[in-house]
Amino acid sequence: MLKALDAFKKAQGGLALLEFAVALPFLVLALLGFFEIDRYVSMTRRLEITASSIAEQLSQDTLVTPVDVTFAQDSTVVLFPAVLADSARKGVAWSDDIALSMSSIVFSPTNPKCATNCKYSAQVAWSSGSNSLSRPCNVLLQSTSDTQSSSPTTLPADAFGPVPLIVVDVAFNYTPLFGASMVPAITIRRSAYIQPRYTTGNAYLQYSVAGGDNLVTTCQGF
Repeated sequence: MLKALDAFKKAQGGLALLEFAVALPFLVLALLGFFEIDRYVSMTRRLEITASSIAEQLSQDTLVTPVDVTFAQDSTVVLFPAVLADSARKGVAWSDDIALSMSSIVFSPTNPKCATNCKYSAQVAWSSGSNSLSRPCNVLLQSTSDTQSSSPTTLPADAFGPVPLIVVDVAFNYTPLFGASMVPAITIRRSAYIQPRYTTGNAYLQYSVAGGDNLVTTCQGF
């Protein structure tokens, strides 16, 4: 009996297989983790491109119409095609899987007599899109850190200035392909800020309603 136990302790056969069996679950988890991180980074970058492209598209207009807003919304599936597969996997419409908002922002000096080094307040002239991202009327937008994601009531500090802006906000609930039941969805928010190309001075990009429209909320006074 003692000889058998001594021989068992010295035995090397099957040791590599045992080590591999112990390490395999951790290797698989690491591989899946790297895959999900790469997928998350890729979708984040694609959302940034989506927001920038829609903002650039609107900046080419001298007057935004319901047709422009509808076209910009529908272009989301071209700029961010991953939403089609993701929405199909979740069993929802693609328009319910990603939130999009487009807004025209107007700035005015807090001191009307200011000539140089002025401080500015920001208001929404019009806004469209998802209720969760649409920017509210009659609310002064607050300044936030340039490194933080903006909310419907904030703008990065560097965005404040004398020239109006077009702001496009997008939000997407990233759901992992693996371990979705254990890992909660992560909301990715990205925004783009661009000046209108064909307006002069402090003229903002206006919205024109033809025959009634419920796509856009136009704020009083604009």
